[in-house]
Amino acid sequence: MLKRIRSYLENRLFYIWLLFFSVLTVFISPEKAIHYAIASTYIFYYLVYAVNRKLFFWVVGFITITLALYYPVDLRYGSLNSGIVAAFIETNIDESLSFIQQLKISDAVMPFLFVFSAYILFRLEKYNKPSEDNKTILHSILFLVLLFSVLYLPTKVYVHQQENSIEETSWTLSDTPVNFISFYTNIYQSIADYYSEKKELENLTNAVPPWQVSSVQAKYKNYVLIIGESARRDWVSTYGFKLPTTPFLDKTNGYINSGYISAAPATYHSLLYSLYFKDQKHKKVNYAYNIITLAKAAQFKTIWLSNQGSMGKFDTIASRIGASADVHLFTKKGAFNTSYIDDDKLLEMLTEQMSQTATDGNRLFVLHLMGSHAKFCDRVNDKITLDFINKSLSCYASSILKTDNLIEHIVDLLKQQQQSYSLIYFSDHGLSYTDKEDKNELSLAHGSEFKQNYEVPFFKLSSDDTQREVVNVQRSAMNFMYGFAQWLGIQTQELNTGYDFFSDKNDTDIKVFNFEKEVPFSELKEDKLPEYEQ
Repeated sequence: MLKRIRSYLENRLFYIWLLFFSVLTVFISPEKAIHYAIASTYIFYYLVYAVNRKLFFWVVGFITITLALYYPVDLRYGSLNSGIVAAFIETNIDESLSFIQQLKISDAVMPFLFVFSAYILFRLEKYNKPSEDNKTILHSILFLVLLFSVLYLPTKVYVHQQENSIEETSWTLSDTPVNFISFYTNIYQSIADYYSEKKELENLTNAVPPWQVSSVQAKYKNYVLIIGESARRDWVSTYGFKLPTTPFLDKTNGYINSGYISAAPATYHSLLYSLYFKDQKHKKVNYAYNIITLAKAAQFKTIWLSNQGSMGKFDTIASRIGASADVHLFTKKGAFNTSYIDDDKLLEMLTEQMSQTATDGNRLFVLHLMGSHAKFCDRVNDKITLDFINKSLSCYASSILKTDNLIEHIVDLLKQQQQSYSLIYFSDHGLSYTDKEDKNELSLAHGSEFKQNYEVPFFKLSSDDTQREVVNVQRSAMNFMYGFAQWLGIQTQELNTGYDFFSDKNDTDIKVFNFEKEVPFSELKEDKLPEYEQ
């Protein structure tokens, strides 16, 4: 009996190891997968082997080398997109050496195991004797199963996006849960997107703004819009947080709203809904209608300074606007996470542009911060200035304090120009607590189910402010375009609705986009800070 079992396993050892190799393929692939990805990957390898043994060697070899090489990149930057392609193509030798120096021995463990398992697979194949039985029906059924597993989810996602997205969408294999297939799809799409985005961004500066401007009555010489990152409103001391995270804002005069609701729980969709104008007739975004093209149509000098990415899956929605500015400067060549640069760099850039872009007209400066983005301690260079619960949350609190200090320096710079000014700050979205059960592991991350994922700071500081006006007016970021035009004193045919963004009248029926669809904000749950025993 044991001999028969041993003989059975020896005859099928190649296929057993192929299953193990399929598991490793799924785990090393950078894209997301779901439960049946392992089975689909195994079926793929099995069918390739059944078709041609030599082809099997080439396919497995190619997959092994490419996934093993990309794994260290995935650990730092995630799945491939045009921003990572940009960073790779436009990098220099020093930057390449810097990346290599960051590699750890532990980064090579998984690639080594994957390559070694491929070697074992090839060795076992030499002793494997494929069955000579006619398996055409079996292979046909397996092919159909594979086809369904690869194509079903991309089709489902496409149909859902067509119904709920305000952007034009297209069907793509990058949405397949068979993640090694989505990886190679992303390679092609990312390279294609890089060149198309690069061309588009280069052409945007000279594009003619489409807005129909009827009048301009700008009140201030210099306007500064600061787009913050990942700052929860209840972590700002001006709004009641127990530590002094915003000492400058706590005492300065201005308009401070504690009822501002972000449009979405992540940067991409938040800025898509906030900084672009949605056609009310077709319910789709027209990228030509945004805050920069509006300001340019009103003859403002526009300057965009960004410490986030210039290209990439999550960056282009902002960089597309920035590239249409008269002056656009990005601290990073690719995606937001391809390098770590302090937000203080933006103050240097702003100082230079204040002197280099002098004009008799009005100027709009837009600063896009890294703010309190994840890896909070990186935001403050591991310099903790506020101690709260654990290291992660201490860094988060310190990052908000750092942003407050930056804003104070920007206001000082504006005062030095001896010209009238007005500054608006808002954060693109909030965060929600993770690992609440463990005080030492408690942190914050992206989420979509809580009100605090959308409750963010919003304030306006102007040179003629004589008092501190703190209000609690429910205001949706989906209406920011109207407020932006009102702030700059611009009236257009497109925005002529009589809506007053800075009134004391609440927005009603506020909805937010939760990554899937627009949902009522009022129906979301609360996400409170856990209380721990001392």
